[in-house]
Parts: sequence; structure tokens; C-alpha cells
Amino acid sequence: MALYSSMRFQTAVIIIASFILSHVAGLFFYALDRRDTLAITEAVDRAERAADISRLLHELPADWHDNIASFSDTRNFRVWLSDEPAVAVPDPTKTERDITAYLRTQVPRIAEGDLRVRFIEEEGYQLDPPPFDPSGRAGSPSYARNLPDEGSALAISMRHDVDKWINFIGLLSIQPTSLPGLFLANIISSAIAIALVAFWLVRRVTQPLARLSEAAERLGRNLFSMPLPVSGPSEVVLAATAFNKMQRRLIRLIRGRTEFLAAISHDLRTPITQIRLRSEMMPASPERDKNLRALDDIDAIIGTFLNYARTSDPAEPKSRIDLGALVASICDDLADSGATIGCDCASGVIISCKRVGIKRAVTNLIENALKYGQEAHVRTYRAKHAAVISVEDRGPGIPASQLEGVFLPFNRGDKSRSAAFEGIGLGLSIAQAIAEDHGGEVRLINRREGGLRAELVLPL
Repeated sequence: MALYSSMRFQTAVIIIASFILSHVAGLFFYALDRRDTLAITEAVDRAERAADISRLLHELPADWHDNIASFSDTRNFRVWLSDEPAVAVPDPTKTERDITAYLRTQVPRIAEGDLRVRFIEEEGYQLDPPPFDPSGRAGSPSYARNLPDEGSALAISMRHDVDKWINFIGLLSIQPTSLPGLFLANIISSAIAIALVAFWLVRRVTQPLARLSEAAERLGRNLFSMPLPVSGPSEVVLAATAFNKMQRRLIRLIRGRTEFLAAISHDLRTPITQIRLRSEMMPASPERDKNLRALDDIDAIIGTFLNYARTSDPAEPKSRIDLGALVASICDDLADSGATIGCDCASGVIISCKRVGIKRAVTNLIENALKYGQEAHVRTYRAKHAAVISVEDRGPGIPASQLEGVFLPFNRGDKSRSAAFEGIGLGLSIAQAIAEDHGGEVRLINRREGGLRAELVLPL
């Protein structure tokens, strides 16, 4: 299973993504608040400077005013006198009204209509102060205030006299910050730390689920595997407890079925043996021979029932065997009995299995092929993580609609196909039960050239 599709990976991604989004949103709001706060602080500083110059001009003689304004004039804080106010405020904002109220506290002599304050934030907005002279002398280059892309300014006009206004333009220079770089470094380091912690914590939380999945897989291969440890979160504890109860109930069911059929076998074979002895002591006759053949059929049916009940017998231990050698020996035994069998079973495919059970399953598949197809071709090979035993015949095959149903107990498939053959319909059921007991399966495939291919797939 791919890592990105696991619960651990997806949960960790959700945690990390939530963390990054929350921090980005926090940075956005912080940056907006920081910019506004710095702008207000700068504006108040410029307003205080304008108030100081206004008070100074008001206290000094009139013939000093031009010189004071000229020497107070800088590139970042323009000061000049004019006959009309340079600032027009058609609709003051709340911030502009707050700055105006603050200025009145600093210069209380100015009437309400004699003070104008405007924040300049749009690009290209211009005010035309007189030429700027760094030395205080006339004749310097003309100056016009053009805002940069991310700049702003505070413009103020105060009435200085009946026919005089003093004007100010103060640039609000918000210094660049190292916040984006620090934020990126913080995000990367925090995301790495959170990813490590999230993977570790989520793994601890989901590990019981992984154990539950592994236990279910083991149960499919071996009904008598070890119970699942009951640990982890309360929900997982409940699931593990229910899983163990289910396993115990299945074991009781299988054991009960085996014991039930064994008891029936014992109880039936005793009177069958008595009937056989009495029949054998009778004088030879056609009826005597028919009775003995019927007793043989009953005994074979009882043996088949026991084989089906004991397909997942825990008494047989698993051992490592060469699957090719085992299948080849089965083919040799059947060939010695006169069966037409082709065998291509290379050695070297080693699996851990119940030898008797696998031998019974392979024998059933080959006998079915011989029964319905008159001949069988058997081969073993390795396919990815599985060992495969393939049995092919040249019989009539099975209709696609009946391929699943033939695995049901006592189902003999197509009546026209099986009418001429003996059996009670447990051969494939036994083979499938043995395969499932090993964690594998039996697959039936109709061949294009005619006949049926049965594959016994076993995990390596």
C-alpha cells in the first residue's frame, strides 16, 4: 500500500496543512495591523512636528517666518507658507479626524475650519510645494511629491494668519521588516517538527488498527492463530475484543462440526461394518453384490464428509516443502494407476503449508480434470508473491454463470456435465477450504481452446 494512501500520512498532512494555514492567516492579519499601527505612529510624529513649527512661527516676529519655514523644509518633511491652503479634504476619514483632533490639543488657538489633514495613499497624488533648496537659498530644482508604490504621506494645512497658511507634507516611511523571512524559517522548522511528531503520534494511534488488519489476514490463513492483543484507544480495544470473540466462535463452530461428523462417522460405521459382515456371510448372489457395493458407496461418502470437515485441522502442523516435488509425486501415483497426466513441475518452489491438506486439494483438482476431461496437464510456477499449481483439462468446461456456484458444498455444477460421473460435489469445496486455510484461493478459468484450467494459488 502506498504511503500517501495510509491513514498516518493523510492525518499528518491534515495537521501540517491546518498549522500552515492558521499561521499564514495570522501573519496576514498581523501584517495589516502592523502597517496600520506604524502608519498612525508616523502620522502622529509628523503632526507633532508640524504643531511645533506652527507654535514657533506664531511666537517669532513675522519677518522671521520665511527663514524659519525654509530651514525647517527637508526632502521628507516639506514646509512652506502660502496664501491658500494646499490641502483639500472633501470627505475626511476617521483617521484624519483623529489626527485633526490631536493637532487641536497641540495647537488650541487654531479654529475648526483653519486646520486640514489628509492621508495621501493613492499613487500619483501630487502637491506642488515651492522649489526645495537644501541650503536655504532660492534657485534649487523644482520638487513635486509623487508617492512610491508602497508609500504614504500626511499633508497638513494650518491657518497662520488672516491671509497666510502654513503647509506641511511628511513622508510616512514604514521600514521594511525581516518578518517574511523569519516567518518562512519558522514555518519550515515548525512543519518539520510537527510532521515528525504527527507521524509518531498518529502511528501510535493507528498501530492497533494495523495489528487488527494483520490479525484478520492471519485469521484468513490460520483460524487457530494467536488472538489479537487488546490494547490501544477504547474504540480499538472494543474492536479487538469483538475480533477475538469472533475467532473463538469460529473455532468452536469448526471443532463442533468436526466432532459432530466424527461422531456420526463412528456411529454409522459400526452398523455398516456389521451389515457388511452379515452380507459377506450370505450365499453369493446378485443382491449380495449390490448390497456390498452400496455399503462401499456409503463408506466413501462418510470418508468424504470427514475430509471436508477436517480441511482446517489444527492438528496438522505446517512445514516447509518443495511444492514441485510434492505435485510431481501426486502425478506419478495417478499415472501409475493408468491416468493420462502431463506434469511440468519444476522443483525449487518452497512454501510453508500443511502437507496432507495441500496433497488432498491437488489430488481433488487433478481427479476432477481426469473425470471431466479424460486427461490433465499439471504444472507449478512462481507468480509474484504466490506459488501457483495449474491443472488443465480438455473437458466441456463450466458455464461462466456457474463458476462461483461449483464451490458450494454438494453442488455438482451443470447436470449434463456431471450426470455420467459419480460424486457428491465436495471435491472443489474441499480444495477451496484448504486453500483458504492457507490464505490462498482456487480459481477456475475456461480455456479459449476448450477445457478448464483450475489454479490453486498459495502465498509464499
